[in-house]
Amino acid sequence: MFLSKIIPPSLVLVSLAILYLSFNIEGQKITDPSSASFFPAVIAVIMTICSILIAIRGINNPFSDKKDPAVEHAESETASDEDETVFEKENITRKQINKRILFFVSAVILFAILMNYVNFLLISFLYLFGSMILLSRQKMFVSFIVSASFSVVFYYLFVHVFHIVFPA
Repeated sequence: MFLSKIIPPSLVLVSLAILYLSFNIEGQKITDPSSASFFPAVIAVIMTICSILIAIRGINNPFSDKKDPAVEHAESETASDEDETVFEKENITRKQINKRILFFVSAVILFAILMNYVNFLLISFLYLFGSMILLSRQKMFVSFIVSASFSVVFYYLFVHVFHIVFPA
């Protein structure tokens, strides 16, 4: 799969760029939790670690449509009827996965651009709602409630607790 070879190294490069930029914020110490460079540096380190783990997982266990018969038999023995009623399996092709990944990456880029022009609460709600609809199979009402509540909580947390000013 072409994207599985490009995305993890790209994420590592982006996270290292964010880490580099957090070191270059004037007058801020990266080791001081109250400075403006601390939070981006922590996120960049977490993102780097996760990207490396994703790359390792992709190398060790490449995505394939065919399963090992022994693994498939073991999975069918351990699965109970209750598990099948709780979790709905989604049949998805590689092409559909690639489309979802491209839509999601485009949504992230669009979110970052529009955050400078549109109110944070509105754009974060739309981004979360769209992402939840795209990536999960939850009902729209649940996605709406979760998106609205998380947008409000994060806005309150960053503006009133951390005293971070958002654009617009």
